[in-house]
Amino acid sequence: MKWISPAQTMDMLYDDPARTGPDSDYGFALLWAGNDKGGTHRVADLARAKLQPRKPTAAEIAAAGADWAVTAANFRLLLADGVGDVGSPRELFDCYDAHIQPGQNLLAVVQTLRFPPSLPRHGMMHAAYMYTALCMQPRHLSSLIVQHMPSDARSSRSPHVHIVTPVLTHHLSGFAAVHAVFDDPPAQMHRAFEDDWRRICSALEKRYAI
Repeated sequence: MKWISPAQTMDMLYDDPARTGPDSDYGFALLWAGNDKGGTHRVADLARAKLQPRKPTAAEIAAAGADWAVTAANFRLLLADGVGDVGSPRELFDCYDAHIQPGQNLLAVVQTLRFPPSLPRHGMMHAAYMYTALCMQPRHLSSLIVQHMPSDARSSRSPHVHIVTPVLTHHLSGFAAVHAVFDDPPAQMHRAFEDDWRRICSALEKRYAI
């Protein structure tokens, strides 16, 4: 599979619909089924791109076998309430893409949580996990949480965690309808999810200086 660079990944997304600006510590983007050039998107490609911020080596690809090689600092799958175990992100997202119906325009949303470099790595993942567990999982939505540490590549960009969430509700029997939370206009969705994140941040401030 051809590697998808971070720049190519951003080209796939409709970013910052509420126009909060690049300096915000919270980012929100949408993945539509098609683009303005007549192409089509797969959520599996987006998920793999987030797991591979650096191009994997041949050895890393071979070691991963049938799964995707991961070059991100860390990742977790957080499945919807009641869903059975899934072996890997590739299994989840390949299955999801296979269940996309003709006419479905919105495929997934990506939330980006940016943190100060003074915060421990496990603190970033804990905050992202708690947010996802409290605000996404109970809605019967499954998510991939991916941690990026640009400093590992000697970049000055802020450490951050991406949360990739398909918009179809997920149940033990499989994927079902698009969740009603995604019926709102993009900018309204952006603000609503950011409000949820701010509430979780306030609750976590006693443990981590987020």
